[in-house]
Amino acid sequence: MRRSRGPGMNEVARAAGVSQKTVSRVVNGEPYVSAEVRDRVLRVIRELDYRPNTAARALIRGTYHRIGVVSLGSALSGPASVLMALEQATRRTGYSFALASTLENPGGGYAAAVESLLEQGVDGIILSDPIDDGAPSSLTTDVPVVSLNVVGKEGVAAARAGTEYLLSLGHRTVWHIPGPQNWWSARDRLRGWREALAAAGAPEPPLPDAGDWSPAAGH
Repeated sequence: MRRSRGPGMNEVARAAGVSQKTVSRVVNGEPYVSAEVRDRVLRVIRELDYRPNTAARALIRGTYHRIGVVSLGSALSGPASVLMALEQATRRTGYSFALASTLENPGGGYAAAVESLLEQGVDGIILSDPIDDGAPSSLTTDVPVVSLNVVGKEGVAAARAGTEYLLSLGHRTVWHIPGPQNWWSARDRLRGWREALAAAGAPEPPLPDAGDWSPAAGH
């Protein structure tokens, strides 16, 4: 299918009877535009189905208005729910959402996924992977980076509390089925379990093979 070139800012300005600068101010949410003029420009934008040129805006403003997210590319409910929440929050703030999967970059993991986002152009990056893929603990970028689920004091405390409760019921010890050990949360739960057993002087049973969070592995 051929896609015709959409209307530009000049066409919007002519139809609304304002200058191109005024249209730019409305599109970018800048002040110094009356409510009547803003409404008129927005009405024309809707009628003409005008879409701002994001690449040009990025060159002019030095920002892309886009947030990049590095994800596992997993269908597991936890990571998928986090991704959905991140996208909704990003769009509510007026930013677009770019996703890079570590599974698409098997040779590079974090580093390759981050690099692909930087090449697309983003104003910030969220590392949503709760795993350790052997990448360095620090990344060198020229945009802010936020990492989720890396420090898991809550996970350690929760596993410790659950183990302590079971011991308090009179059980001699508590067994633990670990999750995949490249996940920070699985390591945290293992640590909390061990701490509770050690504090109670309870024997530590041997660990079975780690699961992969799937129902089959749990069974």
